[in-house]
Amino acid sequence: MKKYLIIKLVIISLTYGCSSDEELIEPRNSFTRIYETQQFSGGYEPLAIVQTSDSGYLTLSKTEQWKVHLFKSDDEGISQWEMALEEPLVSPLPHLFAQDSGFIMFGMNELSQSLEVHSVNPTTGTISQINTISNVRYPLAVHRTADNGWIFLGYDRESRSSTLHAYTNAFTEIWSESYGVEEDVEEYVIDHVAGVGSALPFFVGISGNYVYFNGFYNYSFSLVFANQSNGEAAGTLHGYRDESVISALHPTANGQYALAQSKFGQGALLSNAAISEQTIAVGSDLPTVDFNEIDENARVIIKEITQAGQDIILYGTQTKRRQLVFYAYAKESGELMSINYLGQTNPYLLGDFTVTGDGGLVVAAETYLAGRFSRLQLFKLSEKEFSDWF
Repeated sequence: MKKYLIIKLVIISLTYGCSSDEELIEPRNSFTRIYETQQFSGGYEPLAIVQTSDSGYLTLSKTEQWKVHLFKSDDEGISQWEMALEEPLVSPLPHLFAQDSGFIMFGMNELSQSLEVHSVNPTTGTISQINTISNVRYPLAVHRTADNGWIFLGYDRESRSSTLHAYTNAFTEIWSESYGVEEDVEEYVIDHVAGVGSALPFFVGISGNYVYFNGFYNYSFSLVFANQSNGEAAGTLHGYRDESVISALHPTANGQYALAQSKFGQGALLSNAAISEQTIAVGSDLPTVDFNEIDENARVIIKEITQAGQDIILYGTQTKRRQLVFYAYAKESGELMSINYLGQTNPYLLGDFTVTGDGGLVVAAETYLAGRFSRLQLFKLSEKEFSDWF
């Protein structure tokens, strides 16, 4: 393991214009592409990227604030098809889940505010609705369990409460639970769903015998732990309103978590936080380390990877200068191994990233041409480029 911190600047050349006309160095293994569009406005906010069975890439984005946009490229990043779905399906959740030969995505029905389930065939570019779950209103987050079941986070405006829902793989309900909110937060939820203003870091997951969610509870935006068998509340890590909150979380071991915080806009990280799931505490008491370069209220993504035989916790976000930045921590020791940057020419906002089948990394980001025209961008690092980070 490295005993010193390495800070690397990864400079990737950018070539503009339509993707089919671009000249690439080492296609498949390494490329950078900005995807042109005839629309001068609308915006492309990438939410998830996955590698498909043909080694290409499927990207889920929001466009026009809350519409669903899907984009498929081949293994060289060359566009194959794209689709912008019309209402009533809106506000896609930031995940694509592999299922059979395709993927499952979730969104909200604009008219009923219910959760909709759709399948995506990346080969044919066809989208099919497979279920509507009316019990989940204002869907905010989803997690897939180890047995391929589902946990959904929603919001019930009538009872003024956050809601958790456990479902089987066949979308049969197992249990649901409500968590009362003592202040009127409906406006925050609607703005988040509609893509107005800054998005809130809603998420849901499982750690050991607990299910956790990040959302509104009591008087603040908090991290709440509940019994996985029935949803009964167990413990809470309180935020301060929506201004000092946990912005990302990843369980690493029993009671240990890698997390990120947004403290009144200031980004902070902690790769080995000890959190008791059964106690009530305050998130601001955690000994997080401030990173002044992290952009205000930036989206942070935490993933656990294995590279060169090492278990690594990899954080991704963007800086105040709107470069993409990745912080690599050794999982076992919690030691910061390296800081790595992507992008120089344009401003960038991180969408998602994933390790590819060839050992490299693919990153989906939103960029701006001439500082104003939103475009989707993919960075693909080769195995060597990626391994050099560590």
